[in-house]
Amino acid sequence: METQLIDVKADIRERLLHVAIRLFAEKGIDAVSMRAINTAAGSKNKSAVHYHFGSKLAIVEAIFDMLSQKLSPEFADLMDRVEERAEKEGISIAEILLAFYLPFFVINSTKSYGTYTINFFAKMMLDATPEYQRLYNSHFQNHMDRIYQLMKKKLPNKSDQHLRFQLMHGLMAMITGMANIDLMENTPLGDIRFRDDLHMALSYVDYVTGGLTNEESCINQIDTEFWQEIFTDKQFLS
Repeated sequence: METQLIDVKADIRERLLHVAIRLFAEKGIDAVSMRAINTAAGSKNKSAVHYHFGSKLAIVEAIFDMLSQKLSPEFADLMDRVEERAEKEGISIAEILLAFYLPFFVINSTKSYGTYTINFFAKMMLDATPEYQRLYNSHFQNHMDRIYQLMKKKLPNKSDQHLRFQLMHGLMAMITGMANIDLMENTPLGDIRFRDDLHMALSYVDYVTGGLTNEESCINQIDTEFWQEIFTDKQFLS
């Protein structure tokens, strides 16, 4: 995989970014030093990474900028088309979710650095400092806001807090699931991987659609006093 990721003819700045994505994906952001990125990129100039970026936070920001330049136009076009269709003839919740997740499947299928990028996003969730969260939010907020507005129109009676939570939790679960897809080869239920990303995406859309379309909270089906006692039981929490 490494030989596919590093293009020795590429611009040194771009090469450093691609190497940083791989190392961050494999080890986590905090575990990777600036020197390690420089060495893995094969740069003869020991200060190249400091010259081009200056700090690790700046590298992470440059990674998001690089991804945005390559992918944002495609994502914007996708949302324009989805919103236009929703306005003219309506669109299903399943298709809104597909538009929500599609950009990440596009990233995942991008040659040389796609799978590393998804793993990088998953690692960012674990290393979620306020600075990293700010970068992540700033680059994906527009896409997520547009999805949220479409979903809100489809589910006007759903609790807004539940909708926001389920949308974001669903996205986080999808990213971490994609990053750990190889673990699904050997599970208590056997090999549950799909033959391609499309069928995996559609199965996940089925799963999340079921939860989102439930506009009534399950609290009316639960004996809250019974479960509160269990959750506060010291033996249960120990």
